[in-house]
Amino acid sequence: MADIVQAHQGRVLRYTGDGVKAAFGMDLAREDDAERAVRAGLAMLRAGLELADEARRHHGWNDYAMRVGVHTGDVALGAGVEADNTAMGAAVNIAARMEQSAPPGALRISHDTWNLVRGLFDVDAQPPLLLKGVDEPMQTYLVRGARDRHAASLERGLQGVVTPLIGRDAELQRLRDAVSTAHATRRLQAVTVLGDAGLGKSRLLRELTADGSGLRVRAVRSQPDGQLRPWGLLRSLLAAQCAVADTDSTEVARRKVEDGLAPWYAERGVRQAHLIGQLAGLDFGDSPHVRGLDPRGLRDQAYAAFRAWMQAWAGRDGSAPLLMVEDLHWADDGSLDLLQHLIDQADGLPLALVMTSRPALLSRRPAWGPAGALLPLEPLQTAQRDQLARALLQHIDD
Repeated sequence: MADIVQAHQGRVLRYTGDGVKAAFGMDLAREDDAERAVRAGLAMLRAGLELADEARRHHGWNDYAMRVGVHTGDVALGAGVEADNTAMGAAVNIAARMEQSAPPGALRISHDTWNLVRGLFDVDAQPPLLLKGVDEPMQTYLVRGARDRHAASLERGLQGVVTPLIGRDAELQRLRDAVSTAHATRRLQAVTVLGDAGLGKSRLLRELTADGSGLRVRAVRSQPDGQLRPWGLLRSLLAAQCAVADTDSTEVARRKVEDGLAPWYAERGVRQAHLIGQLAGLDFGDSPHVRGLDPRGLRDQAYAAFRAWMQAWAGRDGSAPLLMVEDLHWADDGSLDLLQHLIDQADGLPLALVMTSRPALLSRRPAWGPAGALLPLEPLQTAQRDQLARALLQHIDD
């Protein structure tokens, strides 16, 4: 279990007899600390099932079960005898209560954790739970499992509260113009929405696709650990097009990619699918279409195959579809190179490519995208912030 915690970048604080106490974000705070903790909990439960089977087979013991609890909050670090591994405070106690109250074989998370992972996991809301040391009953959830990484999307905003788009009319029109221009010129139009966290980049994309115009849309996003996942955006596109799941075996994934991509090509579709799949890391090395290619040759031919796929998809019904790519600042270099290649080969490709990123992207790629294609988002003006606050708090009395 300690190995599982460490594999998810957590730190084991202590062993408590029949338990493990761990923290995420103790050494380095990451945006996905809560997600890592929940994923580690699910992995521990899976390992527990294997141990239960071993206990049954070797010892005839049929009631081995584990449970996991996760809570997110502030803690005091470094106090006490074991200074380096000590975390104290109400959040630690609540996390322990999450574990103690979870059914055998289950993972219970608090509402505070759920708020940070909403949309990434399938959960069942539980009746309010009264915990020792906590004044009010707490809302908790049992986590059934993780949604497929390529399909899951972190849900932002306040649940149940719908607000109008405020202060972003000009930016939204710029994105709509890009879609219209791609259709009129039959040429790729690329725009990168650039702004710090929380300024409304994702909201702009939702508004762009919310008018019911029938626009064909494909959306992918980078994950916080994206730089550790070579060609991650390409793999996400393959997952969307070919229904490749995280749980698929390599053999199943290869077959899905071949069946899903080959029909898009007028000829040599299998070859093109193998080239793209090999670039994405699905190991088509035994294919006669890939065998013997050096890395540079594979990349160049796979790039050409990828562009041909995008051109076939974009020109299917005479319109210019929309490809949305979120959180480019987390993307690996290979994915950025592939997108830049697509941008550089814009002629004859009727596609609107709208991307979002934080400014950190420009530290890695100062000349990112075509010239003049950055759309910076500035913080809202004071009056607009007040208007947004009133819209968010519309159900709360004075």
